[in-house]
This record gives sequence, structure tokens and C-alpha cells, in this order.
Amino acid sequence: MQIVAYWAVRTAVFLVVLGILYLVGWFDLIAVVAAMVIAWLVGYIALPGMRQRAAEQMAGVMSNAGSSRAELDAEEDAEVDAVSGEPESKRRPEDDDAA
Repeated sequence: MQIVAYWAVRTAVFLVVLGILYLVGWFDLIAVVAAMVIAWLVGYIALPGMRQRAAEQMAGVMSNAGSSRAELDAEEDAEVDAVSGEPESKRRPEDDDAA
């Protein structure tokens, strides 16, 4: 949930900065680019704790995804070994059908 909250706050900061630039009289693509840079700077300075919590949560999500991927790979290897009758470590690369 920290990731979504951080994303929402960063988006709100961007929209506020873009609105301020619009009120000042900037209406072109340069205003959007300037709003992105200013919003990034404001977010970097004003939201370090929120950014850190979101990064920790994202690291946890990526770790969980990696461990489930490793479990699925191990399960697939076991199925291939059961079908071929020999463990993957004993097979030669030219025996594999995958090209």
C-alpha cells in the first residue's frame, strides 16, 4: 500500500505544480517538462521517508516474486526429470528440444 500512496502523492505534486505553471501562463510542452522536473525535486526533498517505505515494500514484492519464480522453476525441472527419466544435470545440451 505504501507504493500506491507514494505514487498518488507524487502524482498530486506533479498536478499541483502543473496547475501553478498554468496559472502563471505556461501552456506548452515546456510547462509539462518543467512540472516533471520541479515535482521530482519537490518529491525528492519533501518525501524521503515515504520513498524509503515504498522502496522497502517494493523490495519485498520483488523478493516474493523471485522466490515464487524459483519454486515454479524447480517444479518444472522436477516434471521434466520425471518425464525424461534422468536428472537435468546428467543430460547433454544437444538432448534438449528447446532451441
